[in-house]
Amino acid sequence: MHTRNNDPPYQSATDAMRYWPETATAVAARRSGRDQIEIASPLGLDDLFNLVLRPTQRFITEKLAIYDERISSKDWTTEWPLLACTKPLAK
Repeated sequence: MHTRNNDPPYQSATDAMRYWPETATAVAARRSGRDQIEIASPLGLDDLFNLVLRPTQRFITEKLAIYDERISSKDWTTEWPLLACTKPLAK
């Protein structure tokens, strides 16, 4: 994926999530042992818990069209009407 996305090689699955289009989707969970779950969220969990969908840094500027297309094609706000899709100003 890093080659397709024109990124440097990812060091791990968690590192790869730093390059995902949305902050709230950059989360992974796995069972660890019998009674434990490990959560990986390199961009934090606040947006996920607050139902905020916003682009990650690269998708604010150079890849904004890809973010916009994902929001449109996935139609997440129909499935989850309380979800707030934001598009912050480029830095």
